[in-house]
Amino acid sequence: MDEYRDPEAVCEELRSWVDRLERRAVDPNELVITNRVSKKREEYTQSTRSVAALERAADLGLARAPGQSVSYVVVDDAKQSRERVKLASEELSEYDTGFYRELLVRAAASVLSLLEWREKRIEKFLSSLDELSFKPFL
Repeated sequence: MDEYRDPEAVCEELRSWVDRLERRAVDPNELVITNRVSKKREEYTQSTRSVAALERAADLGLARAPGQSVSYVVVDDAKQSRERVKLASEELSEYDTGFYRELLVRAAASVLSLLEWREKRIEKFLSSLDELSFKPFL
């Protein structure tokens, strides 16, 4: 099996990206998410990231109509308010490491699913890599 079809090689590459996230070595501008809104802000009933971005945009006088896009970075996904995101047009200096880590793992799982590697198995492999990297210090 070549390196492009080896799940462990993919997970090792994933680990390097997760490490970058955790060291805050990723420019938040590279993490911008863009979604097209389908309704007016007040028509949404769920408190999603997009709704938080719409509320934040409205606060800044940047209302978005259905069909327009809103771009944001997730800064604290545990919050349910407009504070969970920052708009791409704002000064971006932070991001929610756990949220973006989860996106990376999901992306890897979608690539590796044909080889029967799911998110749990990927997380287990990443944990084993973490354990190996700490062994010299024990």
